Amino acid sequence: MQFNLQKLRYERLSRQISQEEVASALNISRSYYHKKETGKAKMTVDEFGKVVEVLGIPESEIINFFTRNVPKREQTA
Repeated sequence: MQFNLQKLRYERLSRQISQEEVASALNISRSYYHKKETGKAKMTVDEFGKVVEVLGIPESEIINFFTRNVPKREQTA
């Protein structure tokens, strides 16, 4: 499974929530949150949980932030 950071950013932007707001909820700087959102720094499970809470994303939709890495030879056409 791979975490979809682009979806996280899209959801934040679509809800008109700034990186500053999310960073404040995580007690980190905006620039450090930017690094997490772009994959330059790792996001912990606890941090992801807090981000989901700040964005108001229902628990049932959390799975949408993960994708399976299926080898091309195993994919059906």
